[in-house]
Amino acid sequence: MSRRNFLRAAFASAITALAAGSAYAQPAPLRMGIHPYNSTLALIGTHRPLVQYVEKILSRPTEFVTAPDFDTYLANLLAGEYDLAIAPPHFAVLAIRQGYVPLYQYKSRLEPLLAVPLDSPLQAVADFRGKRIAMADRTALIRLATIRWFDQHGLVAGRDYQIVERPTHGAAVAATVQGEVDAGLTTNSGLAQIPADVRSKVRAIATGIRLPHLVTLAHRRLGEADITRLRAALAVLPATPEGRDFFTRMPVQGYEEFTAADQRLMRPYIDLLMQSRETP
Repeated sequence: MSRRNFLRAAFASAITALAAGSAYAQPAPLRMGIHPYNSTLALIGTHRPLVQYVEKILSRPTEFVTAPDFDTYLANLLAGEYDLAIAPPHFAVLAIRQGYVPLYQYKSRLEPLLAVPLDSPLQAVADFRGKRIAMADRTALIRLATIRWFDQHGLVAGRDYQIVERPTHGAAVAATVQGEVDAGLTTNSGLAQIPADVRSKVRAIATGIRLPHLVTLAHRRLGEADITRLRAALAVLPATPEGRDFFTRMPVQGYEEFTAADQRLMRPYIDLLMQSRETP
């Protein structure tokens, strides 16, 4: 081999080795799977400070990901496709059985609300007889809980009121504002994330239901050290610049433990979830 060809081969080998070393040094991005309770654009805006904080704490690129619908999100979650997840509590209980570790839930309770136009005559549960109510996916915790609440007051879906399907809780409220339905099912924190011009056109009727809120989970494959680091970092998140930004966008009063008692509260809703998935 000529000296020139030898130098070319050596240079190419060095570049290949350098590229391989660089790829080895860069860990794969973490996938943070956010439940698609709102539009993707709204979710990105809300969670950007949290994603940036996790990247800083773990010194590892972190990707925001969601799913096109609730069923796909649940399937991805249970398949372990997310390294980190923010999931509704009944989904979280199922995920814990599949290798996820609960870090925290949001401190404020999840309260289903029925958003109605400002001039609507609707006030109490009995007033919804014969009405059309927009609701997100049939696996949504607040939908399962609200249907149960209506049942307890003698109102049966499909007989006494009609459910109008919408992809997200935000879309359910938008349908109300646009006059397509009489009410839209959302939550206290979800209503706060809806654009102000939409929110100003509705008022909320409380159901009195209070449930555990969204749960932040980490997959066990991250390892004990990173999970411990994340749990400690999230505990102090509200006092950080990223945390103040995040909790302004997501008014949930910080974090608290997702307890065994909270998980037991989800049993009837998990049963309803399984039934809803079996119904064509």
